[in-house]
Amino acid sequence: MQTVLSHDGWSRADGVAVRGRAFEDGQLLERSSLAARFADAERADAPLEGVAALAADLEGFFAAVLEDGDATYLVADGARSIPLYYGAEGPVSDRGRVVREGLEAGTDPVAESEFILTRYVTGPETIWAGVYATQPGEVVRIGGDGITRRTYRDYWPAGSEDGRTNGPTNPRADLESALETALDRLERVAGDRPVVVPLSGGYDSRLLASALVERDREVIAFTFGRSGHPDVELSREIADRLGIRWEFCEYDEALWREWYRSSAGRAYRRAAFGGDALPFLAEWPALRQLVADGRLPTDALYCPGHTVATPSERLPRFVGERDRSEDSSVGCGPAVDADDDALSRELVDPAIDDLVEYVLERHYVLWEWDDPTFERAVRERIRCGLCGDRDPGTVADPPSAAAAYERWEWRGRMATFTNGDLRGYEDAGLDWWLPLWDPAYVRAWERVPLEARRGKGLHADLARERYRRVADVPDERAALTDRTLSPADRHLALVRHSPARQFTERGGDWEPPFLAPRSAWSEPGSHPLSWYGIVDDDVLEALPPFRNLYALRTLAATGRLDLEVASGPVPEGTAIRLPTAGDG
Repeated sequence: MQTVLSHDGWSRADGVAVRGRAFEDGQLLERSSLAARFADAERADAPLEGVAALAADLEGFFAAVLEDGDATYLVADGARSIPLYYGAEGPVSDRGRVVREGLEAGTDPVAESEFILTRYVTGPETIWAGVYATQPGEVVRIGGDGITRRTYRDYWPAGSEDGRTNGPTNPRADLESALETALDRLERVAGDRPVVVPLSGGYDSRLLASALVERDREVIAFTFGRSGHPDVELSREIADRLGIRWEFCEYDEALWREWYRSSAGRAYRRAAFGGDALPFLAEWPALRQLVADGRLPTDALYCPGHTVATPSERLPRFVGERDRSEDSSVGCGPAVDADDDALSRELVDPAIDDLVEYVLERHYVLWEWDDPTFERAVRERIRCGLCGDRDPGTVADPPSAAAAYERWEWRGRMATFTNGDLRGYEDAGLDWWLPLWDPAYVRAWERVPLEARRGKGLHADLARERYRRVADVPDERAALTDRTLSPADRHLALVRHSPARQFTERGGDWEPPFLAPRSAWSEPGSHPLSWYGIVDDDVLEALPPFRNLYALRTLAATGRLDLEVASGPVPEGTAIRLPTAGDG
């Protein structure tokens, strides 16, 4: 079988191609040493089991392709940080389009419908029929007898088949210890290079930046968007209080139009779209611009705050749980289209059918739709994503229902769309690592009881405490997020925390240009990223009201809407006819 690997980070030896790094028994493996370990595993009497056993022992972020003449084996780490694409008889590649073109594949109506409604595809399918993607924690064997998939690392947090939690006696100490393990590994990978963190107003990146400063690491922070956006202003404050360098990339609609339509923008979107997730766009221009201007180094380790704790942020409140009031937090990047608080929603029965309904109502919402064919198919897809190989009867109480929901997000949204952010770093030629997806941190979070996971509670507690201690700020300031930053703080952040920038960033005007309330962010002219600038004015004028840009971009990615030319087809309303109804 032909193997076509486009990224220049692949290392090849003895019929094995590997990318990334991993720890085994404390030893850091990369390039030839990592390839040699996989080659040894492939020579076992049962290669599939041998490769899966090795992958389960590795702690890091990697992918591998192994060829032995009779079969090809593909390996994805537990975060699926480096995706691979394949078909039963087609090429293997790190780009989905290569496989699609090799197979001359048409579209899969169910997967394409799912993508249009969510911006990602759950499961191994892509929007192209017969083109598949590796899943997190999976080994795939492709041979003359077909495709065999083996999951070596699953995710089922703090719930067990008998309904009891299996958390540690001291989950906070356990999570703190895991964080230190993750940071130890990060430091070994970074060596003497600086660590760059995309810093937002959320807790994830704040935890990383604070913990690294406490370790006396050289940390550089950056953010992007419109000056005055709560994420920008809180990021500015956090960097100042931590004493780290902070770089800011200002976005506006004219720049977005230029970036999006440039040859670099078109090449990035084509390379990053594997048919299973919309290319992550928000960070891409900032990375390229700040690196090109020399404001961010190329010889550094970039560590976004994507974390295993994020699926816990959107957990529903289940019937039978104790009442508790708390606010959800935001993640590592600007929360420009942040989800509403799941705790404000109606109670959900902890049963599989009710959980399927919650996922449908929560995630399949970019467009309004009414399609019985797709609904039947997607309910089965969601059920499979919730339970995996488990009996659906396993979901019988709040802990097991929460575990199922978080598993669905782990395999669906996180491993495709969210971790797809890494393609932007690669496009800018940058080295990355995911410390809050470190397997040690994943295992520790997996053991945290439901009450402490909800709203990323214990994870957020760690972030607040670490930042309070390192920055020496009061509890009130340590707990601020983009959702709670006051209008006065938005006005005063620049003159308090980076006054020297006043005459360059805002042309001498201390009042921030972006002061729109959160309720207005869905309006194109009031969006904190200004990224509606990618849509031609005439197209935007012809479109009905939309909740966010993702709905338009999923149509553009599937050829149903041209964002740049007004003469093309334009949706007549917020409802859409899905491919499963025969359109396309």
